[in-house]
Amino acid sequence: MSESGKPKGPVSASPETPIKRLKFSKLEPVVGILFAVVATVIFLRFSHIITITFIGGHLIPTFDADVIQSLWLPIIIWAILRIGINVAYLIERYYTQRLAVISVIGNVLSAIALFIIFFDDRIVHWEYVDFINRYFEEIAAWFGEIIARPNLIILAIMVIAMIIDSVTVTKKGLKAKRLEDEAEKRKAEAEESKPEEIETEAEAEESKPEEIEAEADK
Repeated sequence: MSESGKPKGPVSASPETPIKRLKFSKLEPVVGILFAVVATVIFLRFSHIITITFIGGHLIPTFDADVIQSLWLPIIIWAILRIGINVAYLIERYYTQRLAVISVIGNVLSAIALFIIFFDDRIVHWEYVDFINRYFEEIAAWFGEIIARPNLIILAIMVIAMIIDSVTVTKKGLKAKRLEDEAEKRKAEAEESKPEEIETEAEAEESKPEEIEAEADK
């Protein structure tokens, strides 16, 4: 310690550089959980409210409630997977490699559940299909063929969304791992430099008596 009260020699320990974290909005997983719950309740209990209106004021159900009820197990599995993935987001709080693995596996299993639910055309109510085919028969038959299968439209949209999510979270997870590795490397380099700094400081302390003796001889 010098007369001024400040430490002598080089500072042996520099503060650690914090790891840069890749954040995401905490609102996203909350919305994801709510979507899974609401979609499950609507499909299992109120699928009959998903209707279309045509000339004459009659309501035609889009989906067959009986078929949907028979698919309760894959629907519940899908909901549990979606909720589980979003809970993992809330727990992790940042993009990590572990979150990427959980998300990709969850998305793959969710896609399998969706294929079981929506790939069978029986889920669409026969009245809906009949009305669409008759309505677009002379206008645009090809377009009628497409919208007569809303199950496949929903399946395609949700699978594409999960593919995009998987790619995004994987890229973020790999970047987060790279940032962690860089931080660990910097920490290791700092640890390696500490003995050299301590040795230099010790040598300086040892040389002081010799300098004092030399000055006394003069």
